[in-house]
Amino acid sequence: MNKKYISTILLFAVFIGFLWWGLAMLHDSLTAKMIDSENAMYALLLLACSITALVAILKLPRRRQS
Repeated sequence: MNKKYISTILLFAVFIGFLWWGLAMLHDSLTAKMIDSENAMYALLLLACSITALVAILKLPRRRQS
């Protein structure tokens, strides 16, 4: 497989992984009896990393169809 395809798939996996991890941590910190602000901030940082990966995916060059 081409290196471009592998790197795109891995970047998409990073996006999905950070999104899932950040949402799970944010859900856990918000549903707890006492809101843990440290975990909530860490979850927001993970979500910011996932958004950065999504922007990187969207900025990849597209193949032109003729």
